[in-house]
Amino acid sequence: MIGGLVTVPAVGFMIIPAFRGQGYPKVNLGPVENFTEGKWFVTKFFMHPEAGEVFHRTAYIRNNGLLNGEPSFTIISNRCAHLGCPVQPNGPVQDNQTKEVDLPKGQRVTMIPAIPAGGYGCPCHGGQYDPEGNRIAGPPVRALDRYAYEIDNGRLVLLSLYSVSHVVGTGGQAKIYKYKEAGPGEHLDGPEQLLYPIQPPHH
Repeated sequence: MIGGLVTVPAVGFMIIPAFRGQGYPKVNLGPVENFTEGKWFVTKFFMHPEAGEVFHRTAYIRNNGLLNGEPSFTIISNRCAHLGCPVQPNGPVQDNQTKEVDLPKGQRVTMIPAIPAGGYGCPCHGGQYDPEGNRIAGPPVRALDRYAYEIDNGRLVLLSLYSVSHVVGTGGQAKIYKYKEAGPGEHLDGPEQLLYPIQPPHH
């Protein structure tokens, strides 16, 4: 009992700071109409523009059109679900049509049209995903993560990242089996999920 009284506060002071002040800022990606309906864009942005390149992120974004009268988007993280390497579109990326949008608070959004007809591939260890982010080959244990979003005064705003076991269907009609955010290589279901320690939020 005495050992516990001495140890628990010390461990708490070591662990709790990792969980405080974490989470995702809202990220303004600009007007919805910048994202042509039905087209994929390799979209580069900053989670914290004031912090510079260390918070540079990439997502694959498609405007699915209206769903129940509201804009619908598919927003997939480019972080491989195996070890976190950046996945690449398995199809042409139209660099000559790159568009850069400067937004308030130092945010700069780079949009590059892409045609990931073959889905996405990881150059590190060969993980393969279909266009909706489902794992189809290689070592990843689940689908690619996705971003939640909202539409604020006609602008697309990224919210938090969440993990996905798999997706059934496509576009706005897709059924997404989603979970809290998990680290690369971490199982989301089955007995394997019990083998991972609690992790602080991370982005």
